[in-house]
Amino acid sequence: MVASSCGETSSTKKFQTEAVGNAGFLARHNGEIFREGRSFSGNERDKLFLNQGDGSFLDVSDLSGADSANDGRAVIAFDADGDFDVDLFVHETQRERHALYRNDIQVPVEENGAIKVQLRAVTGNEEAIGATVVASVGDTKVAQVLSRGAGFVSCQAPELIFGLGVEEMADVTVHWPGGGSETFTELNSGTAYLLVEGVGRAQVLDVVERPLPDPMRRGVNVRVGEKVTSIPVQGEGGAVLALDVAELSAGKDVYLNFWASYCGPCVAELPILDAWNTAGEVSVVAVSVDAPSARERAAALLKERAPGLALRFSVDPPPSGAPAAPAAIVDLARLPLPTTLILGPDGTVKRILQRPVDEEKDRPGSK
Repeated sequence: MVASSCGETSSTKKFQTEAVGNAGFLARHNGEIFREGRSFSGNERDKLFLNQGDGSFLDVSDLSGADSANDGRAVIAFDADGDFDVDLFVHETQRERHALYRNDIQVPVEENGAIKVQLRAVTGNEEAIGATVVASVGDTKVAQVLSRGAGFVSCQAPELIFGLGVEEMADVTVHWPGGGSETFTELNSGTAYLLVEGVGRAQVLDVVERPLPDPMRRGVNVRVGEKVTSIPVQGEGGAVLALDVAELSAGKDVYLNFWASYCGPCVAELPILDAWNTAGEVSVVAVSVDAPSARERAAALLKERAPGLALRFSVDPPPSGAPAAPAAIVDLARLPLPTTLILGPDGTVKRILQRPVDEEKDRPGSK
């Protein structure tokens, strides 16, 4: 294999091939393109479409979070975490990154059944490459080909997944690459099978669950279950403080709220947070992310809407010698407002709300 560019020798002026991934290739192509803010495909974003089952597809690119601008070039669809749905592993050309998109469509398990099928042939090739597998539920049939080479610059996992919906079992017919056909009956939903040519019955396989960690919430640098022990803020007089969560808590939950004077929902929820704090149900830390030029306005709003809350501002970047900025907790450039982190008395993140608080659902003590 050779690279897509060639090097020119100084003595002969003839071109010679270069090895893939050599330093010159990377510097000229990847490095130069990214430095100039260009892309291989005109900054086209990745797209994801959801089959609606009626011959049409719904664009869920933005909603799913898969609309990366990194120019996906190869996709492997497989069950990464062992939960019987299809996840996506994408190779991104831009910045040579990879992305694993976990399928988290919240469908009740009883309405989202599936079977997994692996093949072993005794005629043709052992991997059964080229086999056509047909899953039947009543009059409905779905076919897949085990090609191991499906997709652009990609491959196919050696495991086929058939969704069954609410059905409890399916019959599977395998048209083997050697020419024969064989039917395996009553394969149960939620089960993985090995189908061996000529055996006539399916062998149940152990399913290894590989739970994937929850992705970071947008603009939040901590996950549920992790701890926040100190909250760096700037006080009313400009002093930088490191608020100790354990001291703030006094045995109660701490509601760490990020807001801004220009955010209507933020301003609207301030009285609710103030009431909870004043009643002693929780300890509320309201951190304004307003720019210095707008802090006077933020102070006036807080005094009017939530007089019981102390005036706190974000520290980003921190003054020289000051405690670390809240970047350890949030990324202010990407943080949607309002955002509230609900911390336990020991600083453990219990919930992350990236919306206005609900007076009933989010009140102290609710789950």
